[in-house]
Amino acid sequence: MGCLKKAAKLVIFIALIFAFFAYGGYTFIKNKYDAYTNPGREVIVREMSDFGDLSKVSADYQLTRSLNFGGYRKLNALYVPKNQKITIIDLNSDDILTEEDFSSNKIEKKLEELSSKIINSPIIPIENIETTNKGKIIAGLKIVPYIDFVAKVKGIPFLTLRGTAALYTTVNNNEGLIGKIKDKIQKNEVSRTSKLVISTKFSSDYYENITKDFISQIKIDLF
Repeated sequence: MGCLKKAAKLVIFIALIFAFFAYGGYTFIKNKYDAYTNPGREVIVREMSDFGDLSKVSADYQLTRSLNFGGYRKLNALYVPKNQKITIIDLNSDDILTEEDFSSNKIEKKLEELSSKIINSPIIPIENIETTNKGKIIAGLKIVPYIDFVAKVKGIPFLTLRGTAALYTTVNNNEGLIGKIKDKIQKNEVSRTSKLVISTKFSSDYYENITKDFISQIKIDLF
């Protein structure tokens, strides 16, 4: 009897899957996904404005956003001429990673920890990060600290990546947090969160200036 029940459940499951594809379920979900992740530059500029003013970013950078997994919002920029992806991750906090960390000897360890925790990261988990250069980029009214680095892919030590990481802090005002922000404003509080900019690629294909130029084109206000 138990085997018959399992077989019946399997048949029902297969039938549901068949019906899902046969009646356009996949197309419906894909259209919804595409509409959210790639709604058009004007929508991205408006709805992701707490990442900074993106209206002056070059058209060479294709802007999209990722689904909100694990509470992390992500803004993506693909530099089309070189197929190099840059991601800005809202860390939902202003103390997990700070601008001061970028001038300390803690930054490599903190980046390794974050790369393992953030779901759907622009990079797979990395280790043995070594800073090759440190500096600052002017982006609007903000001075954004950054590092260039080399790293190993965790579990595959013979693969070497190069990349750039940078950080700035803004006040969140996205639609999902409007209620919270209004409450905090009434209490003379604001929701400040760190935005981690990160881009990595295999050593021979990575261009630091692409990431830095993107950051410099964002207008970030002081608060």
